[in-house]
Amino acid sequence: MVSATNVEALDGELNEHQTAVREVADHLEGLVRGGKSIAAAVSALSNGFFKVEDSLLNAGRAEYERRRKIIQEWDDVDGTDVLHGGGEGGWYGGPKEGDFFWPPLRNRLKSELPEAFADVDRSSSRVIDLGERPGEETIDTRGLVLGYVQSGKTTNFMSVIAKAADVGYRLIIVLSGITDNLRQQTQERLYDYLVDPCQTRVHLLTTQEQDFSEITPSEALFSQDDLRLLAIVKKNPARLRRLNAWIKKASATTLANCPILIIDDEADQASIDVGGSRQSTINKLIQELLSHPKSAYIAYTATPFANLLIDPLDESGLYPRNFVVTLPRSDAYFGPERIFGTLEAEEGVDPDDGLDVVREVPIEDAAIVKPPTNKDKLEQWTASVPPSLRRAVLWFALATTARRLRSNEIRHSSMLVHTSMRAVAHQATKTAVEAELLALRKSVASQDPTVLGELSELWVSETQHVGANAFNNAPVSVAEVMAELPKTLDSTRVLMDNYLSGERLKYTKDQAETVIVVGGNTLSRGLTLEGLISSYFVRAASAYDTLLQMGRWFGYRKGYEDLVRVWMTTELREWFVALATVEAEIREEIDTYAKEGMKPSQLPVRIRSHPQMTITAAAKMRSAIKVNVSYSGTKVQTILFNDEDKSWLDTNIEATAALVAAARASGHTEDELPSKSMRGFSGISNDLILDFLTDYKVHEDARTIQTDTVREYIRTQADKGALDSWNVVFVERQNAPVSDLSLGLDEPLKLLKRRKMVASSKSGVANLKAISSRWDRFADLDYIKKSIVDSHGLSSEAQVRDYHLRDLRRKRGLDKVGLLAIYAINKDSDITEESGSEVISVADHSDPTKPKSERVPLKAANHLIGISLMFPEARDLSDTVDYYSARVDPDEVEDVEAELAAADDLDEKHAIQEEAAAK
Repeated sequence: MVSATNVEALDGELNEHQTAVREVADHLEGLVRGGKSIAAAVSALSNGFFKVEDSLLNAGRAEYERRRKIIQEWDDVDGTDVLHGGGEGGWYGGPKEGDFFWPPLRNRLKSELPEAFADVDRSSSRVIDLGERPGEETIDTRGLVLGYVQSGKTTNFMSVIAKAADVGYRLIIVLSGITDNLRQQTQERLYDYLVDPCQTRVHLLTTQEQDFSEITPSEALFSQDDLRLLAIVKKNPARLRRLNAWIKKASATTLANCPILIIDDEADQASIDVGGSRQSTINKLIQELLSHPKSAYIAYTATPFANLLIDPLDESGLYPRNFVVTLPRSDAYFGPERIFGTLEAEEGVDPDDGLDVVREVPIEDAAIVKPPTNKDKLEQWTASVPPSLRRAVLWFALATTARRLRSNEIRHSSMLVHTSMRAVAHQATKTAVEAELLALRKSVASQDPTVLGELSELWVSETQHVGANAFNNAPVSVAEVMAELPKTLDSTRVLMDNYLSGERLKYTKDQAETVIVVGGNTLSRGLTLEGLISSYFVRAASAYDTLLQMGRWFGYRKGYEDLVRVWMTTELREWFVALATVEAEIREEIDTYAKEGMKPSQLPVRIRSHPQMTITAAAKMRSAIKVNVSYSGTKVQTILFNDEDKSWLDTNIEATAALVAAARASGHTEDELPSKSMRGFSGISNDLILDFLTDYKVHEDARTIQTDTVREYIRTQADKGALDSWNVVFVERQNAPVSDLSLGLDEPLKLLKRRKMVASSKSGVANLKAISSRWDRFADLDYIKKSIVDSHGLSSEAQVRDYHLRDLRRKRGLDKVGLLAIYAINKDSDITEESGSEVISVADHSDPTKPKSERVPLKAANHLIGISLMFPEARDLSDTVDYYSARVDPDEVEDVEAELAAADDLDEKHAIQEEAAAK
């Protein structure tokens, strides 16, 4: 019998052994960090002064490799993908017991983000592991971390900074956007989370008040091995020049032993040389920072398009040749697809239109809030508050009150007014909003029945659209809100934030802000608006990444998800809907490459030539610009129809009937497909498809499908032998009655039902948003969804992506076969109950998480013929065709560069003044 004393002794020996094993693993990791291979590190411990016995050394090595494996498998565990450039890699085993900088940050993040902490820890360790070891003779890392707008990228790079400081990076530079406000916000947060707990070993090179203006000699600071230097610097020529000059004053020997880490926040903005003078200057100055022997560059962005278009062959450039990491996203995140919906119609159901939180800014209201483009007129312009902006302000006051009643505490609450990027216009807008707020205070204080009725009606109406119970939030009655409303109005202030303003948007721990912020460029990138509830947004933009970044309303809204509202024009909403799909597809492309084991250098061609990058095609045309487009592996569909133009609709019916007749004349029959539930043809020639696309009319405003471009691409692929033939499928509504539309088939079609969107930027245009499902990629095959799920090792149908279906088509020998899906849509489509597999969604006010009906019956002049073209992957991914996209009208998009140049000039003056004061 074993005594308790013996058990305790055995436990003690076991704990002692485990401690020894961890220490050996730590020693091995330290040697690997210093530049040794794992084999050389093991040899050093085996034959060194403190010789480690073989059994303990083997156990220590196994422990170290176990740690590395956990980090390297992070992307598999979290469903997140990593592209990396090969090489030895895998050197970082994660945080160690003796680390100094990570533990205090770890403890704080654990308490603040209990559910998300594990993801933050693993993902930041993976980023460190993918970079080069600080002990290498030279370091030349280039990486990219892809997050989401307002989704916690700062938390991730803070964690990377802490771990990088622990492994030996000595100088850490954060390039924090292009505005003072963002730089100050980043400075404050890094000080609070990183610097304050570790003050004895951190020297700040910037302060809350001042950008880079360090006067202590760099040699003296770089020579202190245990000291970590941190600079949060705006991407501004004057500041970067001073930083570069200061670093270069250190000796070559000192710099050769000083690992430098550069974190580029909002890395697609200003950092990349795209030909503009400002970008070229900043890009050159960043490359100068990276010219030192040991320098690592990690870019952070939510919109990676520009970063992935950098020439990967330019070794001195910023292309992420070492790695691209996509961060996980919580289900609680309010992203573009959650607010604006998606462009897929799953299983015949109306497409997801997103939460019912977007409100229209009428064209006449947009004209009122947009300032004139003429400089002289702008200076004389007087702003006013149209009805839509008034409702946005009223809602902000109501929703802020409800949120505070619900949480029983005062929290930061913000409203965004973004109608122009011109600094001069912001003052006029601020004055108008202040006057509106003052009048509202007086009306509520005097119990004006008209205004009180307006407020009550707005609260009741909006809470019926999205109810509190949808997110398990406590409901608040109109009486409760109206009783507390005066306090909210009294505490609300209007603030102008731009490079000319003396005031800055600043959130403190001691006092909750209730603020309506008027601004432009300073608010459109990176800046976190705490407790953002109401957004009023009418500004146009010339690029999809710029537009996406302006969506400050994306993010986490825990406890007030039901209160978020966005006011924008119908056209801007349509842009965002398309943009949500563009972003999702590009992320999917990155994930596909990662799963195929590709390197970052193999990524750019496909991203560069993605057809949906031409999102600005909806803008007014002044002149056209040529871009290259590849349809390799893509799926495009028609969603816009001239539903009141019978002649236009008849043309497409006739074109489809002509395709059927031509197929029959070529010996085809409509039962050639393996799927017995679908009618269609197999092996149709490219020539017949080209003839059909010549006759078929696509709406002039279509963004993703232009028949001239598609035809040219088909001809090119056919000439190369990469596209042999097409399968044609008629997608029908199962169990529906036979219609009066046969198109020359043996029996008339069973028509689909699709309602049109209520909101449309043009009259006489039916916008169906989507007609195809992801599963239509397999419409010409006999398949079972479960078999597709199982074959890819997935847990549910929801995880199936288009690349899974493309992969299966390739394995079934269809790698040279295109797919044309034809959708005949009932001209009288209306709301129906379930009928077979076809369901048209009905507004369900009992479940406010579901989108409310923003659709109306179709009532077209004739049946609609929609099409979806699904292309196989090209053998040569560089295959492209010429595509002409719209250039945004100069009257619609403001001159951002002129505003930035003015801000730079002002900052240069401030830098000179600071330098003179320091002397």
